[in-house]
Amino acid sequence: MHRIVTRRFARSLAVGALGVAALATAALIVVAGGARPALANGVPTEVNLSYISLSNWGPEDATGSAELTFSEGIVRLQASGLPALVAERYQGWLVNSESGDAISFGRFNATALSTAAFEGQLPPIADFGFDLIILTVEPDPDDAPQAAQQRSIGGYFSLVGERAVDGSNDTGTVGTAPGQLPNTGDPTLTTDIARMGLLLAAIGLSLFVGLRLARRAS
Repeated sequence: MHRIVTRRFARSLAVGALGVAALATAALIVVAGGARPALANGVPTEVNLSYISLSNWGPEDATGSAELTFSEGIVRLQASGLPALVAERYQGWLVNSESGDAISFGRFNATALSTAAFEGQLPPIADFGFDLIILTVEPDPDDAPQAAQQRSIGGYFSLVGERAVDGSNDTGTVGTAPGQLPNTGDPTLTTDIARMGLLLAAIGLSLFVGLRLARRAS
């Protein structure tokens, strides 16, 4: 009788150990699922605008800045040194400098003081290979879907690094999707790795104890 009780107790311990292993595995999956690269959609991308190598129209000392917030689909732009237009308008474009693809994000004019401010909605973007903002001068009205050849100030950008004014990508990779960035230097990543190591150790110990007790009970 005592032997039967002992075996039942050992089997209960074995089942309990296997249950702990299952729980530890589930916890490991949760932790692993949480250790994902940081999302960058909510972080605005700042782009400095100036007279670049592609520019061929307007004052060479004109400058500006643009802010792209992809998560909200918002673009904000400010510029100075741009002359006010009469029968034309400035049009902003997101450009993939490698393929030449361009998408318009809005039209505006400068004031008599040669300043401009614009806020609008970014168009739906399926390919995040865009790495350039350029302002063109377009007739008003204008039915042409493509950008005109009169190019004013512009600026390169990258979601990982920054491009120099000449267009060289010196610290980043152009075309990286804004939904994700490499999680470098993040202290939470080290913590998650440590937790996963502890959970793996717990799984191994639980399985070892469960198998030993099951063998003794048999």
